[in-house]
Amino acid sequence: MRALKAGWLLLAAVCGTGFAPTVAANGAFTRVFEGTGRACSGNLYIRARTAEWNTPFSVCRPSRYEVLEKDLAREKKRLAIRLETRGRHCRYEVIEVEKVSRYGWNANGYPSVEAFDKRALPDWENSALPERMTLSCPVIER
Repeated sequence: MRALKAGWLLLAAVCGTGFAPTVAANGAFTRVFEGTGRACSGNLYIRARTAEWNTPFSVCRPSRYEVLEKDLAREKKRLAIRLETRGRHCRYEVIEVEKVSRYGWNANGYPSVEAFDKRALPDWENSALPERMTLSCPVIER
């Protein structure tokens, strides 16, 4: 029976089914999210070394990233990363994911580190200026 369980776990890890662990061997935060709605449909992949976010209006191909903020110890997990390289179709330099409920997450895209840093300022929040445009998407973990 143990051999059968070990075989299934190995198969799940290799094939990428829902049984695979969500923390990589090196302790990195890894998740796959699926967006909902017109602007948010698509997938966000956060892997051990790369991240990618594809939506109808922004295509961010796999890119290495650096962690800007990370709080995974509490129930309300949160991670903010900066993509190291972006193609011309990728609108967001910074991606932030936060657990908002037992099953729900929110993903936010910021066009720059400056926009991320100033996101709570009244002049920046809900601004129509292109350099301040953000995307906020409810996402579910797959």
